[in-house]
Amino acid sequence: MGEYRMKALLKKGPGLDNVGLEEIAQPMINDEEIKVKVHATGICGTDIHIVLDEYPADYPVVMGHEYSGIVEEVGGNVSAFKKGDRVVSHTAAVTCGQCYYCRHGLLMLCEERKSIGSGVNGAFAEYVKVPARLAYNIPENISLDEAALSEPLACVVRSVIERATVKAGDRVVVAGPGTIGLLVLQVARASGGDIVVVGTSKDKARLELATELGAIDTVIVDDPKDKDKLVSLMGTFDVAFECSGAAPSADNCLQLLKKTGLYVQVGLYGKKIEFDHDLALMKEINMTNSYASEPTSWVTALQLLESGKVNVRPLISNKLSLDDWKKGFDIAINKEGYKVLLDPSVK
Repeated sequence: MGEYRMKALLKKGPGLDNVGLEEIAQPMINDEEIKVKVHATGICGTDIHIVLDEYPADYPVVMGHEYSGIVEEVGGNVSAFKKGDRVVSHTAAVTCGQCYYCRHGLLMLCEERKSIGSGVNGAFAEYVKVPARLAYNIPENISLDEAALSEPLACVVRSVIERATVKAGDRVVVAGPGTIGLLVLQVARASGGDIVVVGTSKDKARLELATELGAIDTVIVDDPKDKDKLVSLMGTFDVAFECSGAAPSADNCLQLLKKTGLYVQVGLYGKKIEFDHDLALMKEINMTNSYASEPTSWVTALQLLESGKVNVRPLISNKLSLDDWKKGFDIAINKEGYKVLLDPSVK
């Protein structure tokens, strides 16, 4: 019997010329894995960084890690899942299991980690295989499209709940109203915070959505009309989440924070930046960073979706065929929408 084939979006080496759709063998699973028929996969900032050679990847690799799908096949030792189950999964497909970080549940910090979509084949494909121990059932009241955003939501849970503390009544500023920023807004609001979202003049529609999702105010930092408002907000926030990955935003967050406030870096810059650390020092700013998610993050993320405390539906702006990946990446790179989903079943 010949091997089964599938289409997949690969990054085969440095440069844009090494990104493209190809037909490759479907994944073969071992006794501890599940094979998932992919329903939808979101284009993430990390995927863009991989395409632009700003994030490391083990070539050749099928990209994509923000996915949802239906179990097609289970390994011999897998009892928690069966064919037909709707699932999502953590991304740390390979870890050593022995180091300090693995033993403390910090899979993303393992030196041997290989994640789907960068270190091992990912979900911009018709099928993906993952260790069953990393998979989670999707709540019944959540659609497969919505579930495809559980990975960025898990990253936000890591940022807002596990790496930071937002208390009832805290004044919170979220810099960058992209998908991650709008999820931070919702999780911080669910934690009791009063949220102000800041962006640029290019973000007007996103800031309007931020208001619909519960922000008490928004600020356009490069709009002269908002200059006085921005100045009046300096030094008034308990917590700042920098979600844009834009260098000027880091210093803005420092200025917006109260003395002894908490700065949380969420966005990935993709390069070294200048940062006014003297200002952080003199204001005694507490600083922390949040990188991806851990298994605990996923449990909370799915609970937030199931409860309705987080609504991801407005964040799905486009759903395209995997064949239209170039269009999808253009939309994402140019920030013409929110989350772009690629569906390998759509022709």
